[in-house]
Formats: sequence, structure tokens, C-alpha cells
Amino acid sequence: MPQVADFIENNLDLLVQRFLEEAGRLESARGLTPHQLTDNVPEYLATLATISRQGHRGNPEKTRRRLEETHIGMRLRSGYNQEEATSEFVLLGRLVSSLWEHLPPHEQPPYSDKALLFSELQEAMNQVVVTFSGYTLEDRQREKRFLRRLEAIASELFETSETPVALHARLEALAEVIQQAVDADAAAILLAAPDSTRLVPTAYTGRWRGQVDTGPVEAPDSFEHRLAASEEPLTLADATDAHVCLAEGIRRSGLRSLLGMRLWSHGKLLGVMYLGVAETRVFQPQTRRYLETLVEYLSGIIEKALLLQRLRASNERLRASETLHRMAAEAISDALWDWNLLTGTLSWSPGAQKLFGYSPEQLDGPLSRWADNIHPEERERIVHSLHEVIDGNGTRWRSEYRFRHQNGDYVHVTDHGLVERDARGRAVRMVGAMQDITARKKASAAILESEERLRVATWAAELGTWDLQPVTGALRWDERTKILFGLPPETHMTYELFLSRIHPEDRERTNALVQRALAGENGGEYRTEYRTLARGSLGERWIRSAGRALFEGGRAVRFIGVLQDISDRKHQEQQARTRAEFEEQLIGIVSHDLRNPLNAIILSVATLMRQENLSERQAKGLARIQSSAERAARMIRDLLDFTRARLGGGIPLQRGPCDIHGLSRQVVEEVRLAHPGREVHHEASGPGEGQWDGDRLLQVITNLANNALAYSPPDTPVRVETRGEDGAVLIRVHNLGAPIPPELLPRLFEPLTRGKEKAGTSSRSIGLGLYIVNHIVHAHGGSVEVRSNADEGTTFTVRLPRR
Repeated sequence: MPQVADFIENNLDLLVQRFLEEAGRLESARGLTPHQLTDNVPEYLATLATISRQGHRGNPEKTRRRLEETHIGMRLRSGYNQEEATSEFVLLGRLVSSLWEHLPPHEQPPYSDKALLFSELQEAMNQVVVTFSGYTLEDRQREKRFLRRLEAIASELFETSETPVALHARLEALAEVIQQAVDADAAAILLAAPDSTRLVPTAYTGRWRGQVDTGPVEAPDSFEHRLAASEEPLTLADATDAHVCLAEGIRRSGLRSLLGMRLWSHGKLLGVMYLGVAETRVFQPQTRRYLETLVEYLSGIIEKALLLQRLRASNERLRASETLHRMAAEAISDALWDWNLLTGTLSWSPGAQKLFGYSPEQLDGPLSRWADNIHPEERERIVHSLHEVIDGNGTRWRSEYRFRHQNGDYVHVTDHGLVERDARGRAVRMVGAMQDITARKKASAAILESEERLRVATWAAELGTWDLQPVTGALRWDERTKILFGLPPETHMTYELFLSRIHPEDRERTNALVQRALAGENGGEYRTEYRTLARGSLGERWIRSAGRALFEGGRAVRFIGVLQDISDRKHQEQQARTRAEFEEQLIGIVSHDLRNPLNAIILSVATLMRQENLSERQAKGLARIQSSAERAARMIRDLLDFTRARLGGGIPLQRGPCDIHGLSRQVVEEVRLAHPGREVHHEASGPGEGQWDGDRLLQVITNLANNALAYSPPDTPVRVETRGEDGAVLIRVHNLGAPIPPELLPRLFEPLTRGKEKAGTSSRSIGLGLYIVNHIVHAHGGSVEVRSNADEGTTFTVRLPRR
């Protein structure tokens, strides 16, 4: 009879190939090479074959363990989870056994040989569990011991006796068991209040016993509330830190590291538990595993104890129900009645005298005593409806009518009764209650009157109204709302019809806002604007809608609101946008067409200024013409850049190698020539090379330098600094003088924004310089900031990435 070793050795290459194909389908196997996938599988299979032939004699057992640990360790480092690593050994067992499964029994390995193979594979899978979880047999045994101790304490809570043990009386003992299990110095248990928004301190052990005096924990950023929101155990490195939100007694106790998790059972938060140790500790995986297992068991104990306490309380309430019913009948505002249908006699509670002024003797007796006091216009209807229920095998009766008070006035009442029948279905008794609803009727009438006034007000304001019942799906629209959606007044409204009448581009967004309001976001408020498919006199019809969801028990039960036609406003806004776009286009066109004559003027003046026979007066006149033309050219360039930024998708760049230090020196030299009376300094440090648009950066530095000169006293210096850093360069332009007004800072980089100008026409600007600086810098992926105060002056800082 062949052995397992024969099948492995004869099919080793086939087994490795099949293993490679199937193991490679795992999610964690992505990106691994075939060599990494097979790892030491051939050697491992060969070792299994050796063990099949000679058992555990010699080195095969050590070799197998070494190969297993190497393979499992590699899988752990490669991102496999425990299940995936285990499945590879299951796969090996399936591949090897498939070699003989189709053969007759006498051609298969003996049972003991096959059992040995699967025993070896099972040991490998056990090693996977130990490697991935770090949880050994010794750990499991220790865990069982502490679980038995918890169970022994819990049994005291569930004993049936006349004086049952309360949960709070044994919580400290339960907490001490877990404290000892994780070798901690103290433990705390906080149970959730009924509203689940607060955690109530309930038990403290160890060094915290008697030292912590604290009320309910409500802070959402506290360590306890973080535990309540986490599915995994959490740690706190240093509980003595004053910035940590903890009870002062816990912080003063000197315990440092905390470990805890929530008490949770069947989807419900029961509370939290955490433990503290004196030294700063990184808790081992085994400790966290202990805590998870023990706290899970503790959660079951607490839940069962709380249920048992509620059951005991319910039984106590049940024992007192008879007394409660008797006292309620005396205190209730209803008049209770009991009609014996076999004898025909009707008896009343003392409430009849309180409500209607009749003594029990005046109403007790035949049904006619009650019927004679019903308003004549309603008597026949009420008595007939009562007998219809009794004779028609009904069980409940309810009606409203007017009943005569002992003083002769009629009051509005609501009356309802329950029929009791015998085994044959015959009505034998009927009990009920009658209540005075006169005040409610008056209130309802007042509400109807108020709703009518509201209806008139909404009509006068040209508002439409809507009312959605989320539970039933019923939707009510008034006539104006239907008109705005292009629907006839008799249309039966549904939520789906409402969505279908919204413009397709607005439909999904509007539905999402409705669902958010119904889910309680923003207090259930709902505000939006959308287009309908019904067109108005100006084209598209725009609607503004606002409403609020009303909730009961956390569920939306009503969703009401109003809507208004805002098509006129939208049309005016569109016209305003069109005018603004036209104005910007006009600026671009005019600026572009003015450049040619200005260039001609500048060239002509430059040609005239080269003549040698110019008088001093002529030279000054030509210089003024050149200066004015160049200033006009700069203004036109700014207008063109502004137009590109607003309409053309941004200011275009042509990047190339640049030196920021050289660009700054060039600007400073030009500014000095243009302002010979001013002191302008340049400082450079660090590498200044990068990939930028040199012309645009010249424009940035020039604008900032001219801005600094324009808004600083003539006798103060202006400093331009360029500095190279890792991956970026800085440009700083500084000037002294009055600071930028604080109210101007937030909009300093907006177009057409200017500070207080200096006297004289030469300093005038159109307020686009800083706007263009900002756009050029951001087009380079950089940033620009400004700092301005009376002591330090004003500094503009530009940061540019090198690429």
C-alpha cells in the first residue's frame, strides 16, 4: 500500500504549480513574485514526505517547525491576515489529498498515514494563530480561570431570594477580577445613563477606591466618551497630563497609563471600563486580548443583571396594579362607566359628578338615564351606533356628541367603550370612559381660524405651501404650488411626482437636501432653490423653498414648508452677470486696441530723445511724454492681465530657467533710475535658481517695489530681499510708514482696491497691481502674504516653489 510520501515525491512539481496558481488568487498575494508565493513550500512538502516515511525520528520535526515559522513570518510581513495564512495550509492538505481521492481504497495511503499528514498541517495552523494573535494555550487557560471567577460572582446576582443582590453591590468585585487579570493598579466602571448621553461613575477599585469623587461624565472629548465611541480597546499614555479630560481624582492618583474599552451588548452601549497602572506602559497584545474577552463577558453579566432588575421592578409594579387602578379611577378626569348587558344596568364612577354635576345615583340604572341627557339632535345616532357595535360582534365603540350638564348647559364629550363577550360570542359587559372635550373643541376652532388667517397671509404674499407625511407618504400641495409646477388643481400629489417636475439638473441635489432634513440634520431645517419644468413668462421658472421636519421619538412624522417664485430675481441676477461680463470684455478689447498707438508714441519719443540738438525744455517735455505713455502702457497691461484672469482662465505663464536674485537686482536698478531720490536696497542669500516665467516675476517684483515706494515717506528706505530655501525661494519687499488699515487687509488683493494715495498724479493707480501679483504668484503654485503694523512697517512676502 503506497504512503503519503510516495504521492508527494512523485508529484512535487505539480503540487507546487497548483499551489502557486491557487494561492496567488488571495488579495494579499497581489504584487508578490512566484518565488515569494511558493517561498519554502517545496522544502516543506519534502519534510512532510520524510515524516510520512519515518515519523518524528531525527531532524524532520525540527526542520518542519523551522520551515513553518519562516513561511508564516514571511506571510505576516507581506500583509496577510490570519485567515489567509491559515488557508494556505488548508490548500496544501486539499492539493495532496486530491492525488488519491479518485483511487480505489487499496491504492490510497493507510488511514494512520493520512491522519499524520493532517495532524502536521493542523499544528502549522495552530502556529499561525499563535504568530498572528500572540495568544498561546497558557494564555487561554489563564483567561478561563478569570472567566470562572467572574461567573462565580455573577451567580450571586442571579439567585432568586427575598433580598436579591443588586448589580451595584457586586460591580467592584467584578472590576477587581479584571484588574488582577491585566495586572493593573486600579479599575473604574462607568454605566450609561438611560439617555445614553452621560456616563455615570459606578465602581472604583484599587488605588482609585474612595479617592474619586465625580459626577456624570458628559464632555464628548473625555477619555470615557472616546471609549464609548470606539469598537477597539483604547490606551492613554499619561493620565496625569492636565490637558487630558479626566476626573481630577484619577489624575491626582498618580497612575499613568490607562487601558479601557466600552461595555457593549447586542448593539447597545452599557458603559465603559478602564484600568490604570503606575508606570508608563505599552500594553501587550495578550493584555488587550484578555481585556476584550473579559469585558465582553462582563457586558453580558451587566446586561442580564439589568434585565433582571427591570423584571423584578415590573413584578413589583404588577403587584401594585390593583391599588394603582383604584387610585387612578378616583383621580382621573374621565367619567368611567360599566354596563352590565345581562341586567341592563349602568354604573358610573365618581368622575361623572366632577365632570357633569350628576351624583352616581342620578345616572346609575337603566341606559335611558344616560341617553336622555344626549342632545336631541344627536341622541338617535349615538344610541344606534352603540347597539350596532354590540349586535354586530364588534369590540370597540367610539363617538363624539353633546351631553347635558347638571346645570342645563351642553358640553362636548368623547365617549369610547370596550365590549366583553362570553365563549359563545354573546356581549355580556361593556366598560368605557367619557371625557369632557369642550375646551379642546374651542381650541380646535381657534386653530382652524388661525390656519385660515395663515392661508390668507400666504396668498397675499404669493407663497405656496406643502405638507408631507413621511410615515404614510401623503403629500398635500395648495393650488398656488401646483400652478408654479404647471399642474392642474385636481392633481393627486406624490413625492415622486414632485421630483419628476423638478429640472433634471437640480433633481438629485433637491432630493438629497430633503432626505437630510428628514434625517434630522441641521435640526430638520430645509432651504434650497431649484428650477421646475413649468416655464414662466421670463423663461426658466426658479423656486425658493424652505421648510422644517417635525419629529416624534427620533422619527420624522411631518415635513411642512412654503415656496416662492423667484424667477424675476434670478432673471435680474443673470442680467447683472451679463452686464459684468460685457464690461470686462469691453475693458479687454479697449486695453488691447490702445496698446498699438501707445507703443507708437513710446517709440517716437525714444527716437526724438536720441537727437543731440534738443533744448533742455524739449528734453523735459519728451521725458514727461515718455513717462506718461509708459504709465499708460502699464495700466493697459494691468487691465489686460485683469481681463485674462477674470475671463481667460488665468494669467498664462511661459516657464524657463531663472535666477530670482538676478531678476530682483534688475528691478531694483530700474526702480533706482526711476526714483533717483529714494533709497532702495537689495539683499540676496541662498540658491536662487528655478523654473519660472521671468517676465511675470519681474512684473511681480516691480509692482511690489513701486507699491512700497508709493506708500512710504520719501526719506525712508525700501528693502527688497530674495532668499533661497529647500525647494522654494522667498521674495520680501519692506517699507516703513503708516500701516495698511485693518479693514482693508482682508480685501487687499481684490481688484480695484487701493490704499490712501499720496498727493500728486504720478502715484495714481487703477487698483489692479496687487490683484495681478496674487494671480501670477498663485499661477506659479506659490503664495503671497502681507504683514503691516506701525512699529515694523509693511512687508509683502512671496513664496515660490522652484518647480
